[in-house]
Order: sequence, then C-alpha cells, then structure tokens
Amino acid sequence: MPTEILIALAQDATAGSEAVPWWLRFGVLVYGALLVAAFMIYAQTKHQRPWNVLWVLIIAFVPILGALCYFIAQTVISRRKSGRLVKGRAETMAPEEYGPEAAGDSPKT
Repeated sequence: MPTEILIALAQDATAGSEAVPWWLRFGVLVYGALLVAAFMIYAQTKHQRPWNVLWVLIIAFVPILGALCYFIAQTVISRRKSGRLVKGRAETMAPEEYGPEAAGDSPKT
C-alpha cells in the first residue's frame, strides 16, 4: 500500500519537482524512530504470555499510535509495580542538616 502511494505520487510529479512531499518523509522518519525505540524497550521488558506477540503486532502494524500506546502502557505498568517514589535524605532535608556535622562528626579545630 505505501509503495503504491509513492509510485502514484512519482508518476503525477512534473520533471524536476519533488516526488515525495515533505510531510510524508517526516512521517516515515518519526515512524522509524518510534519503531526502533519501542522495540528496544520491548526487548528489555518481560511480558506475560498472551501479550508477548500482541505487543509486537501492535507496534509493527499500527504505525505511530501502536508505539505510543506501548510507551503509555509500559509507563503505567512500571509505575504500578514500583509504587510511590520516596525522596532520599538529600531531597527532604536542608543542606545544613544533611552534612557530616549533622551526624555528630563535627570537624576538630
């Protein structure tokens, strides 16, 4: 199907003009980048048995929305598994309270 569109565009183009519009080239670049990114994340993630093949099909055959849906689903799943993020000592305390003096190790003069 996409090759038929490109062939039709090339035949309709006059000599010396662009055969492929800029928005189509941009869409192909976006699709390629999202496809690579989604498959990289897929390769690093363990999936339940029925979702294994289904995610591959969704990512590959639903051009841009498939990868975006996969990113959103994996973000939601990841946040549900990890629970609430807890800030560390350095993020919840003032710098004066966090240094070595706070632990009772004041420097000797």
